[in-house]
Amino acid sequence: MKAKVELHSPARIRKDHGLNPGGDVQRFWTATVLRRIQRYMPYRTGATIKLTIAQTDMNKPEIVTDVPYGKYLYYGYAMEGTPPMHVTDRPLSYTTTKNPLAGPKWDARLSAAEGKTMAAELQAYIDRKR
Repeated sequence: MKAKVELHSPARIRKDHGLNPGGDVQRFWTATVLRRIQRYMPYRTGATIKLTIAQTDMNKPEIVTDVPYGKYLYYGYAMEGTPPMHVTDRPLSYTTTKNPLAGPKWDARLSAAEGKTMAAELQAYIDRKR
């Protein structure tokens, strides 16, 4: 007995299941990360978080914080000097009044604290699609 199996390309399979950039699974994941990462971001006036929300395109698998001071806030080191600024070895002291979990490397902190829960939410979303 002979059998012939034809499979779609990996790109087609990802697209059919909403796993490609812009697909519904990827958009769900980006929205989940964006919603949850805000707890780990510094919050003094809320401007950085509002810009992050505005700059992030749900159709892309990335969270965007494109502000001049974003890099030093993310890595947690103070910058000084007149342009061009340079990073110092002096750590930032984050205000935690509004966001008690605020600190450097927001994505790593989110992943460590909530990664398993987020993965379960994503799997539940995928399961509902079936």
